[in-house]
Amino acid sequence: MADIGKNVSKKRAGRRILRLMICLSAIAIGSLYICYRLTTADQSGIIVSKLKTLAETEDQSCVLACRKSLFIEDERADGDYWATLASNSSISSSIAYIAMARSTGSGNKEEEITIAPGDCVCVRAVVPPASSEIIDTQPAVAYKPIPGWPEDSIMADLVMVGSDDVLYKDARVTVSVEMHRTTAPSVYSGGRRYYEGAARLYDPGTYKLDARLEYRDSQWNADPGQPSVPYNEQMMRGPRDIGQTAAAAGSIVRVRTDGSHWTHLGRHQSLRLCTAGDEPGRWIPTATLQRMWQPHQYVVAAEDSRTWVPYHCRLQRVTYAQFAHHMARTYPSVHWFGDSNSRRTLRPFVMGGKWCYEADTVQRLDCLCNDAPKDLYPSEWYAQMQLPHWYRIRATGVNGSEILAGNTNNVMQESLSSAVPAAYFHPPAGTEYGPEYIAPNISSSASNDFFDLYYQFTRGTQDMYGSYWARDITEHAASAYPRAKLVVFQMITWDAAFGEYAAFTRQVNLLATRLRRVYPNAQFIYRSGPYWCCRNAEADGKKYSRLRFVAFDRYARAVFRRRLKARVWDVMSVQANRPPESKRLSENMPCLSAHSRGELIHLDNQILMNMVVNANQA
Repeated sequence: MADIGKNVSKKRAGRRILRLMICLSAIAIGSLYICYRLTTADQSGIIVSKLKTLAETEDQSCVLACRKSLFIEDERADGDYWATLASNSSISSSIAYIAMARSTGSGNKEEEITIAPGDCVCVRAVVPPASSEIIDTQPAVAYKPIPGWPEDSIMADLVMVGSDDVLYKDARVTVSVEMHRTTAPSVYSGGRRYYEGAARLYDPGTYKLDARLEYRDSQWNADPGQPSVPYNEQMMRGPRDIGQTAAAAGSIVRVRTDGSHWTHLGRHQSLRLCTAGDEPGRWIPTATLQRMWQPHQYVVAAEDSRTWVPYHCRLQRVTYAQFAHHMARTYPSVHWFGDSNSRRTLRPFVMGGKWCYEADTVQRLDCLCNDAPKDLYPSEWYAQMQLPHWYRIRATGVNGSEILAGNTNNVMQESLSSAVPAAYFHPPAGTEYGPEYIAPNISSSASNDFFDLYYQFTRGTQDMYGSYWARDITEHAASAYPRAKLVVFQMITWDAAFGEYAAFTRQVNLLATRLRRVYPNAQFIYRSGPYWCCRNAEADGKKYSRLRFVAFDRYARAVFRRRLKARVWDVMSVQANRPPESKRLSENMPCLSAHSRGELIHLDNQILMNMVVNANQA
């Protein structure tokens, strides 16, 4: 009987090895779903059990390499080191560190790992159980994580703190690392939870790990009806903080300079034009780009004077006039569904780019964050707004829009004047207003250099009042406007605020079915949800948290890709990779909404315009 048992064990081990080999091949060809299905059948699934939720990250091979190194080698140096860190973590503190997954360099400085451009690094973390003092301050509510997502919310960034390469001076390149729960039986003890993430670093310089514990014990996922837990991030300690050092683990990693590497800034203009809206990249100071490139060779800057520069392709600056000219010939009719984030996105289009575009206007309240028309415009004018909206967008904007840039009324002043500087209420002289509205059946010009945009204000699958997409997205409603060649759909803000995840997943699939039926021949673009960071919502009823936004968005974009063959316009990841201090600029804005500043909206629009214009020219 013992021999039979040994033979069975050998056969099982052989099957696990075979499955793992197939999984590695699947990862190499991008078939992550196959890999997930094969490996979850047995214990080898531990290595990639979370990869399904990581399917949208830049490089799944990095994730797999980190998982593989942990479980194959956790009995050796790295596993012992992790165990040492865990044993030194106190009951109310947490630890995060960098480990090497694959490197052509060596660790020859204390706490420093040296790698070549394009190598992977792993980030690992230990979160001990919360102390009784911490538990007593939180509501006595049983929070649960979204399936496949971690109990503890960790925001981890690898931040460049210096570089010997002059092109990266003061760059503060930041690479966001998504952390997921893992199990390591040989070191698991005392109720501690273990997490791991992976990233591929390209830009030369020294990076330091910035890891912050945002929420414990699933409190990031307060469902409707549960009290929201106040945001209170805590810096996670590094190995040196507890007197631990090792050659292959620490808080710092250095990427060697290689000017010949294809991702180096010096070679950027030799890359192809970007045709996708979800390319990974980094933020570079605009002053650096101005010294090397012409203005049309990079896009506009955010409010911190940094510009988004993808790693694998290049963006060109597209004017709103050029975009309108292109759309007139490729997508003459666009149907757009979204919430107030979409309304803000559309403002520059309907005004020919002349919205929150000058230095003396960007501090206006509507440029910073507020987008409620009832607050921004006269009551009698707002009451006459036509819903849904229809625009005929020309090179200089539209011959009609609801945008009266700079208009304010007493309601806004009375409600916000105590918290907002008076300067926000007084737009500079000469502020341009949107021209008069022209109905769809009226032609105001003989020129055909325009495209039609039908905009339906919809709050995704759920808002505070209920679900209305099924009422608004119908064949009858769509038939009232020119047939769409392109459909843009934006959601998540209200879904994460008021929705329950299981119901959301059902609704997203029903929504995809409806969209395909209403628009059988259209192309689709899915605009990601907004980035949320480092603060509370303005009302307890809105269940905003960074990880909740990410989880809801990750599911929706996967459905849109699979069911509608949608291309992804990812504004969330772009902002997630901003330096830590830039992410937190939103804390200082007078509104606690999930709205981006005007400068970021213009940059987001550049990504959209590039993915549309360049794809059709390729």
